[in-house]
Amino acid sequence: MLIAFDENKAYTPAQQADGQQIYRCPGCREVVHLRQGDIKQPHFAHQAGAACQTFTENESPQHLAGKLQLATYCQQFGTVFLEAVLPEIQQRPDLLLVRGTERLAIEYQCSPITQKRLDARNAGYRQHNISVVWVLGPTYYHRQLAQRTILKFLTKLGLTFYLPDTQQFIQRAQFEKIDFGRLTYVEQSSPQWLNQELPGKPHAIDLVKQIYKLQQLVLQQRVDKQLVAYLYQQERLLLQAPLWIHQGRTFGLTISNWQWRLQCLLFLEKVGVGHVSQQQHFVNKFKRYVLGSAEFQSQQVRGLLVELEQQAFIQLKGAYLLVTALPVWYGSLQQKLGQVRK
Repeated sequence: MLIAFDENKAYTPAQQADGQQIYRCPGCREVVHLRQGDIKQPHFAHQAGAACQTFTENESPQHLAGKLQLATYCQQFGTVFLEAVLPEIQQRPDLLLVRGTERLAIEYQCSPITQKRLDARNAGYRQHNISVVWVLGPTYYHRQLAQRTILKFLTKLGLTFYLPDTQQFIQRAQFEKIDFGRLTYVEQSSPQWLNQELPGKPHAIDLVKQIYKLQQLVLQQRVDKQLVAYLYQQERLLLQAPLWIHQGRTFGLTISNWQWRLQCLLFLEKVGVGHVSQQQHFVNKFKRYVLGSAEFQSQQVRGLLVELEQQAFIQLKGAYLLVTALPVWYGSLQQKLGQVRK
């Protein structure tokens, strides 16, 4: 381990330790010994046979540096405890910020963590009314994160990173995923913890590109055969579908935006113009195509409902949606492309 208690119960990094003092493990409180040499970096080690399993011996310098810097920064907001023991839930947050009766666990995450493990830790904190925030380290910041990884840590304000080398907080928000393109977002950095919504505007969508890319999928027979067969039975072709299906930018889907939106239009057709359906039925049907928590899934589907209402395809009335109009299918691909270029 790279940090221990000194005789005054102060946290001491191994690089600043005095070999003449007695140090104890912040986890089990047993005596640890300072080890240093020409090859290995200074560190503390338990005595042989020690049973401590609660405090990592393999903490990376990057993680330690970030954690100590965050601890120093957060002292302005209350009392900060490093690697505080929470025996009631058998957990040890990297930092515990205490202000009056409020407690905030701050987890500085530099290594991979499974969804199951993360959910378990969050549940433990919630059980005892401890708020928690996950701050991601450089290993996450410098990678191209998959949507599933982002959704592990995503909050209403986005993702928060902390880079110890530059001592900067980074916030990413307004995530969008346009078909056939990379994930996009808004990013802002500051030496102060960013705790506000980031402004952003939707990225432009090249509809011609979207249509041609989908055409390639059709020619390569990489589109769901059941969907193609269903449309064929209705004497329709996928490439003649309404332009609206190509205008999606929803983040967190398990399928393409165009497919999600097409399924939506087919659902509305089944309901029929002038008829109603329960909003919750719509949400339940389409949230299964969204990754993340139940709250995030519902939020993304509600956004789709709002867009449908803005397009005058539906009206939201209490717990119901009324189908008011349906977009036009085109007679040919050329006609559709001509409409795009107008």
